[in-house]
Amino acid sequence: MKVLVVEDDITTAESIKLCLEIFEPESESICTYKGRDALKMLEDNDYDGVILDLGLPDIDGVEVLQKLRAFCAIPVVVVSARQNPIVIRQALESGANDYLTKPFEYKDLLIRLNTLVAGHAS
Repeated sequence: MKVLVVEDDITTAESIKLCLEIFEPESESICTYKGRDALKMLEDNDYDGVILDLGLPDIDGVEVLQKLRAFCAIPVVVVSARQNPIVIRQALESGANDYLTKPFEYKDLLIRLNTLVAGHAS
């Protein structure tokens, strides 16, 4: 499984990457810290899933979702500190397949990601 982690907090990004390496050793995770970079990477490479924060420094994560859905149906799990139900609904309506609020359990993230990727592959 090849996963793109889009997270502006380096510690969180590296923690997610480490979690994937430990619990999904056959996986490959690539991190980026900006939304525009993520969109470019998704256009140029094949990924099985995306873990996306909403609070990015250059473009809001909801806008990333909207732009992504214009060219790609890849599974996306949003991981964000934003807990407002309106924001969560907006992210889901913009194309997120699932939404986790920070702080979160890494095992929960992996279960959701694996379920989405498996469903997308079939």
